[in-house]
Formats: sequence, structure tokens, C-alpha cells
Amino acid sequence: MSRERILEGRTLSYQNIVLTVSGRMVRLRLKRHLAPRTVRLILDALPIRGNAHVSGNMTYVNTDIKSGLERGRTEFHAGDVAFLPGQRCICFVTGPYSTKKPMALIGAMEGDAGILRTVGPGDAVDIYEETT
Repeated sequence: MSRERILEGRTLSYQNIVLTVSGRMVRLRLKRHLAPRTVRLILDALPIRGNAHVSGNMTYVNTDIKSGLERGRTEFHAGDVAFLPGQRCICFVTGPYSTKKPMALIGAMEGDAGILRTVGPGDAVDIYEETT
């Protein structure tokens, strides 16, 4: 699909993207108003490929995205999608999660975030724009 066609599908307030991990698919909604610069950088970097890392109720993937902290917070809930700027990670929260390092809330998972609880360290991760 051409870059112009993908851009036509974006809205001013959010962008639907897809996360796949070892055959499991989760739709994500990145919300521009939560962290405008970070969301733009993530969308520009798509597709993103890497390996899963797990820390308690959070699964994350390392990226090359360089962005500062926007509206940082330390408390997250199941279904939240966040960006940890110091480690350049996109994080997917599967249950209540507290951190000492503030992260930027960037969106939410649609559906059951619990399916990511079975993801193991090293599982293949793909994040890409939804094309439907």
C-alpha cells in the first residue's frame, strides 16, 4: 500500500495500528492528543519489528525512536499503550502497572489485553498500520 493511501486513512485524533506477537493479534489505537510528538514519530517509524520483553504486567519492544517524555505518568491499567523514552520502548500493559520511570500514555489496546500475558521473552513482535 502506498504511503499516500495510508495517510488518507489517518484521522486527526487517532490512528489504528496492529500488534502481532507469535501469531496473536491485537488492534491498537494511538491517540495523538496524549503525546503528539511521540505518536507522530512512532507512525513515521512503522513497521516496527523486534522481540518481546516482559516485566510483570507489561510486555514491551525496543525501538530506535528518540522522543522526550510527554505528559509522563507512573500508573497504568490493563489495555494501556505507553512509550518509555529513556529505553525507547513501546509498552503494552496487561494488568495494573506502576513504574518509577515515567512513561507517556500514547493509546489503548482494543479487545482483551490479557492475550499478551502468554507472550514470552524473545517472541517476535510486529507493529504496523492497519490497512482495512
